This record gives sequence, structure tokens and C-alpha cells, in this order.
Amino acid sequence: MPAAYALGALMLAGEAAVHIQQYVVIFHEVNWVGPLFLANAAACLVAVVGLPYRRTRTAAALAGVVISVVALGSLVVSYGQGLFGWHEGGFRTPVALVTIVEVAAVLLLSAALAARPSARHGAEQA
Repeated sequence: MPAAYALGALMLAGEAAVHIQQYVVIFHEVNWVGPLFLANAAACLVAVVGLPYRRTRTAAALAGVVISVVALGSLVVSYGQGLFGWHEGGFRTPVALVTIVEVAAVLLLSAALAARPSARHGAEQA
């Protein structure tokens, strides 16, 4: 597996770990947001499982990008109008950590997708 996919998988695993930890510590009592934290972790882990296999790598990488972008967008919304009644306040260490791994996952997996041979071949034909 190319390095960008492997590092992207590591970032998705980190994202899942932070979401699970935050669910256990804070969000297990928060309606809607708590289950969404578990759904994010599960989705990240499914994407991670798909990344090593050539047949599922592209779909898994695309899923990883979407999962992380949606999580980042949800975090932004939670700081503003709130998300399903949850308003994030301050910039706690887990928020900083998950922001870093989500941005890194998006960048790494997007770069890996852009660099794949079929992507370059399609660009040459256009």
C-alpha cells in the first residue's frame, strides 16, 4: 500500500480513537451527538479496513475523505449555531487533536487519490 494511503489510514484510526474516547468521557449522555461520534468511529474503521486492498482502496479513500470533511464541518457548526443542541465551547486538547488528524486524513487521502495511475491517465486524455 502506498505511503499516503497508509498514513491516511493511520489518521482515520486516530480520528476513530478520539471520537470513541470523547464518547466515553462526554458524549455518551448527549442525544444525537453521542451516537454520531460512534458512527464516525465505525465509519473510519470501515474505511481503514478497505484501504489495504486494491479493489476497495479508491472507495475507502473517498469514504475517508468524506467522513473527515463531514466531521470537520460538524465541528465548525457546533462552534456556531450548535449541532443537534450541542454547542462546543473552547478549544480542548481532544478537539485540537481530532482537527489535526482529520485535516491530515483529508490531505493524505486526497493526494493519494490524485496520484493514482488511473487519475493521471484520465487527466492526460482530457
